[in-house]
Amino acid sequence: MVSAKTVAVAATVTAAVAGLGYIAYFDYKRRHDRKFRRKLRRDRKKVEKTAQKISDASSLEDISEHALELLNLVAKEKLPETPEEKEKFFMAQVSQGETLCASGPAGYVEAACRFYQALKVYPNPVELVMIYQKTTPDEVFKLVMAMMAQEVRQKQARYFDVFPSKDKNVEIKDKNKLAADDKPKGADKKDEVVTPNRGLFATKDFAADEIIYEEESVVSTLLPCARNGRFCYHCMKNIPESKSAEPSSEKAEEDNATGSTDSEEKDEQPETKTDDSEEPESFVDAVKTGLTPETLEEEAAKAVSEQKPQTFAEAVEVGLTPELPEKSSGALECDKCHEAFYCSEKCRQDAYDAYHQFMCTSSSDSTAREFADLTKRGHELAPIMIAKFFSMLVDREKKKELARVLGTAASALEEDEYTTWEHLECMRYLELIPSPHDAVMLRKLSELMSRGVPGISDFVTGDRYTTLKGKLDYNTYAVHNSDDSAEVPEETEDTRVSDTMRDSYKSGAVGISLYLISSHITHDCDPNVEITFPDNTDKAAIRTLKPVAKGEELHVSFVDPALERVVRQKKLSSSYRIVCSCDKCKAENAAAAEAEAVAEKEAETQKETETQKETETDADAEATAEELEAVRGTDEEVAEEQAAAQETGDADAAVETSEDDVTKE
Repeated sequence: MVSAKTVAVAATVTAAVAGLGYIAYFDYKRRHDRKFRRKLRRDRKKVEKTAQKISDASSLEDISEHALELLNLVAKEKLPETPEEKEKFFMAQVSQGETLCASGPAGYVEAACRFYQALKVYPNPVELVMIYQKTTPDEVFKLVMAMMAQEVRQKQARYFDVFPSKDKNVEIKDKNKLAADDKPKGADKKDEVVTPNRGLFATKDFAADEIIYEEESVVSTLLPCARNGRFCYHCMKNIPESKSAEPSSEKAEEDNATGSTDSEEKDEQPETKTDDSEEPESFVDAVKTGLTPETLEEEAAKAVSEQKPQTFAEAVEVGLTPELPEKSSGALECDKCHEAFYCSEKCRQDAYDAYHQFMCTSSSDSTAREFADLTKRGHELAPIMIAKFFSMLVDREKKKELARVLGTAASALEEDEYTTWEHLECMRYLELIPSPHDAVMLRKLSELMSRGVPGISDFVTGDRYTTLKGKLDYNTYAVHNSDDSAEVPEETEDTRVSDTMRDSYKSGAVGISLYLISSHITHDCDPNVEITFPDNTDKAAIRTLKPVAKGEELHVSFVDPALERVVRQKKLSSSYRIVCSCDKCKAENAAAAEAEAVAEKEAETQKETETQKETETDADAEATAEELEAVRGTDEEVAEEQAAAQETGDADAAVETSEDDVTKE
């Protein structure tokens, strides 16, 4: 690798040596090649024209436009391939750039082109950009940066043409663009939606229960409830119990000679008893011998009062009873912090190289411990994922450089045309509002990573940190372990997390992971694919739940599809800001609307019936009252008649009496 010191010296000490060879070659071509001379004149005119435009440029947009012209011009130049050729090319480009800068503003445009080409072959572009900023004129530096920005834009424009690779059997398409293309010819397309709405589509037919593709995670971490020493902190695999050592051949022969067996030996051996003389003197001895230190409670209490340890190792040193995870006997722990457990030596070494060296809490610097405590109190995994992400970026760049130096083949991910950061730039994300806790976490993250990534505090601003959190909250998946022997503890108040994750809830989740391809799969409450973990690690596989035709979009469910419609939609709205309009939701909405209409109709019918009954009851009551009134009137008439009859009877009787009296006289 060419160091910064080499770059600085290249402009002075090696300028003559590197430049003379190029000048001799240039002069020879200029004298003997007519086509070369014509090409020089054309290029010179283009450069002079662009230089005049740049000198007249008054805005950043103008500079960007002219930078694009220069970028297209230098793109025709072929870059060297071997390390030796790259170094010679780099020296020549830097030398020319320095010479052109010294000639004054007239040479600034061509100088920017030379510095830009040197940047293309330098193994550490960020380092070289920092040198350019300090050593080149401001106009030249701005033009170089504008050319870089234009190249990034061009690279992003063709991103979805080359990613994912064809062997993954999927492609990413913009559904809004597809809808616009489906419009009939002559239709008005002025009001097309320009906001991308991308999805993942199959490039061939698949039957049900087929694997479409497999994918390694970008970054992952265990859930707090699974950090119990039974799952690998790197690959998330269930750590099996170590097998007891089988007797050696010599021991077996001896057993055969004596006619004894292991079972007989076990029967003959007395149970181990611990008397006062054999009782461990301290908690450390008790842990080493595997004994339960029930008799050491007073000593442990005394240790608590004397010193409060911060790590497992410190707890053991002071004789304190720490909360020991019931780790698998086959687990390999970090021999520094004793808090991270791995399923193999490879996972332990890979994790340390990639990120654990920055996050290990055994360091004399308390930053790692403070960072871990803050994430635990905040119930967040996003800061851990972000810290791992930047650590792994550094590790991958180191591996790329080592592969270049050794001339060995890099891994598929390291040979990718796009950096991991560029991949993340193309993902959806949630727009989050920064909180005071985010500011604290960002500051602690910068302190944690500054040891291995100088200048990270300048790069990871508050806006970038919040955007990264938004990408993780929208795109991460819950990792599930289907191993029957893997018991995932239930989440408690202490181990709960506030991060959102796409989860099918088919088994207990052990962690969360981010994937480059699968992040582009959209939600549907009736999905046609699901994410599985066939190796019980964080390596994912996309499996079909039903037949998928070529050109059909892939969907997973971000939430448990068995939930009630209202609960499902509430979770989608609050976690992902999705207003789901999938066929299942439409059908359930229609069914709910129909049921509601039926219920309303039944209620209306019932109300009408009740009203009719009330009317009939009122009519009956009125008729009864009328009948009673009529009866009452009839009774009164009868009474009157009876009274009249009585009066008539009395009168007749009086007349008869009077007549009798007259007769007697």
